[in-house]
Parts: sequence; structure tokens; C-alpha cells
Amino acid sequence: MLYSSKQLIESIGQTTSKKPATSDTMFSPLFNPIPEPSEKLIIEGRGNYSPRNTMNNLTGKEWIKFTRSWFEHHPPPRNKKNLEHLHPAKFPEDLIAQFIKFFTKEGMWVLDPFVGTGSTLVACDQTNRNGVGIELTKKWAELAARRTKQYIILGDSRDIPNLTLPKFDFCISSPPYWDMLHHSRGGSDSTQKARIAEGFDAAFSDDELDMGNIPEYSEFLTNLLELYAGIYEVMRPGAYIAVVMQNLLKAKQQFYPIAWEFALKMRDYGWQMCQEFLWVQRDKKLGIWGYPNTYISNVHHHYFLIFRKPKPRPPVRKRKSKKKSPNQTKTEK
Repeated sequence: MLYSSKQLIESIGQTTSKKPATSDTMFSPLFNPIPEPSEKLIIEGRGNYSPRNTMNNLTGKEWIKFTRSWFEHHPPPRNKKNLEHLHPAKFPEDLIAQFIKFFTKEGMWVLDPFVGTGSTLVACDQTNRNGVGIELTKKWAELAARRTKQYIILGDSRDIPNLTLPKFDFCISSPPYWDMLHHSRGGSDSTQKARIAEGFDAAFSDDELDMGNIPEYSEFLTNLLELYAGIYEVMRPGAYIAVVMQNLLKAKQQFYPIAWEFALKMRDYGWQMCQEFLWVQRDKKLGIWGYPNTYISNVHHHYFLIFRKPKPRPPVRKRKSKKKSPNQTKTEK
């Protein structure tokens, strides 16, 4: 289902004060929660499931497998029939599904503010979750709409504060790594150069609103942080988000620690920094960068930065001071 953010904002403005627009009227769930057991279950081949698990539908055996801080993932080839190969930075659905299954239960809501061709929403279909994706570029949004029945908003994620959205239980996204797709690090035959030679898009878009086209680093970082400040408001308390990022080395050895700076500054916007996962890409093509006199590494990893919206602290009850009786006072004297 493809909407434009302008249509959604206008529909909110047209409602009367007697009957305001709500997320329930615009975003009906495609999947409902499954009933929780009243006691511990022993599931053959999966392990033990505790009814105290408020986070996901995993058994303890499945839970522990996910919690290693690094992992390798070998995505399947892109499906050319579905035109998945057209996008310059498509993420594998089966990888996203692993994160969705850990950080949500079936029937919960997932947000992707940089949905691209809809990988997160396809993963929601596969795992019985409800998803909303936002995409700035019409070409990618229309392609995503062909792949899923979940909700897609054509517009700028920075408009989130103006939209009436459901409260989300998880958010996963891979924002632009600043202007990385506009630069090459050397003369080797990179994947980016191969895409250009075949006539494919090497960047997300040429839209000036695209964060991947912002020329100044500080402006890019500020825009991204303010976007996640808006996302903070639509997450339920206690919900987690995963942000996929990478640091960037540009010409003349200019190093920009995008992932590290972003992670530290997110605390200023209320987010609790939890930990990070490292996606190791062992099968990625090697390039001879810097040879024969300069160190430049082959960057074959991504950070999955995990943040949480803190739950409100329960009010602290003040202890009532016991009044001493006159007899006690005299005795103490």
C-alpha cells in the first residue's frame, strides 16, 4: 500500500476536532499477536519457551544464538525478476528478519525510515509482523510496493513528527553512509564501478533532500540525528532500534567516524546506547587500496548499532518519617 506523506499530512489536517485522525484508522494491522502460553513450553527442536518472555517468540536456545556480537552473513543473489538488482545498496531480507524476530513478537509494528526497495517490509511479511516504510525516491517506493502489501509512505522521513503513525515496537534501517556512493577509493575494479559500467544507479537519487547528497559532514550528521529524534517520539517506551552504519575514508586519508560519532551523539536525543553487532563480510571482493606506500584497509564490515528508548522510571515513594512520642523523647534525653 503506497501513500505519499503529503496525502497523509493533508488527511490529518482535514479531520475535525470531534473525530481526529488516528493510526488505527490509517494503519490496520495485517498480522495479529499470537496468544501467550500460561506456562513454560518445551518445543521440539527449538528448546524451552518461557511465558515471561516479553520481547520475542524465541526459546532460550534460539535467543542465545542471536546474541553473539559478530556474525557472518552470505546473502543470496538479488532477484532480477523483481528488479532487486537496480538498487545500489539493497539489504538482504533474511538478515533483517533475524533482527525482527529477536526484537519483536508476531503482530508487532516495525518501522524503516529508509525503506528503499522494501527489504524490511518483505521481512515483516515473512515473520508475521506489521511494517511501515518511508522512502524519498518514487522509483524505489513503487518497486517496494510491488514486493509487499505492507505500508509504504512516499516522502521524507524528517516529516515523521507531522504524520499520524502507530506506536512502533522496533525500527531497523540503513541510512546513507553520508556521500559514500559518490566516491571511489582507488583504481581497482570495485562493485560500484561495475554497476556504473552496466548502466545501473550508483547512488540513491539526485534529489537535494536525499541525505546521501548533503555536501557537508556536520550538516549530514545533524540531519540524521534530528530524524532519529523524530523517530524517538513514535517508538513505544522500552522499544529498540537498529541502525546499520559504516565509517568512511575519503580522498587524502580523510577519515570520518560516522558510526562512532552518531552513536555517541544519539544519547543527547534521549536514546540509550546498548551495544553493537558487527556484520563481517568474508566473501566481499578485495581491492588493492593504497599499494605500495599507504595503509588503506578493505572495509568488510558494517555496524548494527542498537539503541533503546528508555522506559519511564516509576515514581520514588517518599518514606513517611515516624513521629517520636513524648515518652521516647524523654527516654532519649
